Amino acid sequence: MATHASESDVIEVVLAPNHHSVGGAEQELRAGLAERPRRIPHRYGYDAAGSELFEEITRLPAYYPPRSERRLLRDHAEEMACLAGVAELVDLGAGSAEKSEILLSAMDTHGLLRAYTAIDVSPEPMKTAARRIAARWPKARVTAVHGDFTAALPWLQGRGHGRLMAMFGGTFDCLTPPERSRFLQALRTCCGPLDHVLLCVDLCQPLEAVRQAYQAGFTGERPVRRMFALNTLAHLNSAYGADFDPASFEPTVVYDVPRRQVQGQLRSTTRQRVILQQLGVTLDFTEDETFLHDVIQKFELHELVQHLASFGFQCRRHWVEAEFQCAALLLN
Repeated sequence: MATHASESDVIEVVLAPNHHSVGGAEQELRAGLAERPRRIPHRYGYDAAGSELFEEITRLPAYYPPRSERRLLRDHAEEMACLAGVAELVDLGAGSAEKSEILLSAMDTHGLLRAYTAIDVSPEPMKTAARRIAARWPKARVTAVHGDFTAALPWLQGRGHGRLMAMFGGTFDCLTPPERSRFLQALRTCCGPLDHVLLCVDLCQPLEAVRQAYQAGFTGERPVRRMFALNTLAHLNSAYGADFDPASFEPTVVYDVPRRQVQGQLRSTTRQRVILQQLGVTLDFTEDETFLHDVIQKFELHELVQHLASFGFQCRRHWVEAEFQCAALLLN
């Protein structure tokens, strides 16, 4: 692990290989590509270019989740901060941290804020956000950790007490069931008796609202959702010496209602072979074969509370935004 303080008084941490496991990421990718339909783990959408494109997606008028979550936090952040009563916010999957600042402001209003720790696989947006937060709250200790949030949890264990481990921005929604289980188990192990968890998720909404939200950005002068999907292939080309031809894949989105899943798909427009040289993996695609680059789960609140309880988390309070049904759960 490398640690240093930047000029803006942000402590920067790069997790050592045993924490941010390259081998683990490769194993996860291999497993996803072996599934049927094939699946690229969601982390590969968030290199520097992908993170910027996703920020553009969040500003699309039809894409309601960020607005719904911001409204929920603005309405209830002070209650959340008071109930948790903690001095440090740990931001799991920080990104640009815009919504995190709402909670940080509430913590500061009540004289609680002492520290902020941001964790993200994409370092540049996170470091920019960390510098902004350090400038706004100069008395708070600000730490930026470059690494996967699940891999970072063992590093966090024992590093402070009385923390609020927060996950915003639909990050939990993007985890597959096995990924959610591994994350929740690692989070339970990491949390001490004075720690709390704030989990924001998307509940089921009317079908048409979901379709409009996730079909936005596929057309127009700057089709950012289409660009985001194809950038995942460019990221694999760069990271693993793959030879995906983005022009030979067509992005689509499907809402699987019975599974309550929004599926970002890539359809092969021709019969083709793709080689990931550094993995020694060869993929043969038939014409019109689809594979997944993004799977977003929608939840039923009572089912989620029961699922969290199976990992030892008790829900102290929950809040639901009325229009689009974003939910926040405070756990301990």
